[in-house]
Amino acid sequence: MKNAVKAKPLNEAQLMVLQVVNEQYDEQDIKDLHKLLLDFNNSKMQQHLDETIAQKGYSATDFENILTGHMRKAH
Repeated sequence: MKNAVKAKPLNEAQLMVLQVVNEQYDEQDIKDLHKLLLDFNNSKMQQHLDETIAQKGYSATDFENILTGHMRKAH
């Protein structure tokens, strides 16, 4: 068992999802559920990103500078 992965206990959200989806679903339902969970996760990540940007006071100019390399340090 050299490459065995140790399973972590399920957290509250994972247990709740398992309880909610304790039914047999067809392939389309599973695809819909997958999209729903991805959309939810995306929304939470975007919310966190927006909060971080606001807290740090970043502007569009800051991001342009990062993308164009103007914030790089010379070695």
